[in-house]
Amino acid sequence: MPYLEKTYEESKKMFLTLSLLKGTTDIIEGSTVNVSMIVGMEIEIGDIIQPIYDMINILWKVSLASVVILKLETIYYEIFKVKLATILTFISLITIFPYTIYKNKVTRIFRKISKYSFFILLYIYIVLPSAIFVNSTISSYFEKEYKEPAIVELNQDLGRLNKVKDEMLSLDQSKSIFNIPGQIDSAKVKIDNFSKEINVISKDLVENTPVIIGIILLTSIVLPLLIAILLYVVTKSIVFEKIGGKGSK
Repeated sequence: MPYLEKTYEESKKMFLTLSLLKGTTDIIEGSTVNVSMIVGMEIEIGDIIQPIYDMINILWKVSLASVVILKLETIYYEIFKVKLATILTFISLITIFPYTIYKNKVTRIFRKISKYSFFILLYIYIVLPSAIFVNSTISSYFEKEYKEPAIVELNQDLGRLNKVKDEMLSLDQSKSIFNIPGQIDSAKVKIDNFSKEINVISKDLVENTPVIIGIILLTSIVLPLLIAILLYVVTKSIVFEKIGGKGSK
């Protein structure tokens, strides 16, 4: 299914971006001691970056779950479509044949088995692809309008975070390493710039995190389930009521 494969690849890209962002925040959070040793004062960088780290960690977990779910959907759909469909076709044909010759309690049971097999077969070949198609059409709108711009901002945040991290964790080359007061003043400026950048990134994450999580849940779990259930009910009513009604008459 092209849509599932495309969505899976896009989810992997976002997961990679979030993994890089998470890795960068991990490094910064673990660098408190090193910075403290360089400038000779206690600077709790971990406390500064903790809120942004928590948000990134939540996003990362949701993204990981999305990748796993989409991969399972792809695998199971291929298994159902090829292997299970063949088995169901065989069962449906074999069990309906006795009913065409003899009509008794046993053949009626076989007929029900055939009808259920046909219904599941119809669901796999028509309902599931239809659900995926409808979901892809609706999802593409939300992804282009909201998710993709949010991911672009995440990439920009990653670049800025890496930049301030490199600046903060390096000594000021314009001042002598033995110029402790100068290095401390320089470190204070770097920490101040770092805090300001973290505030900007935090605001971006506060705006983008609910959007990204909402769209991931909507397009990967909620919407496919709702569409599949709706089409299931419609298909069931058509197959069991119409075909069953004709059979009883």
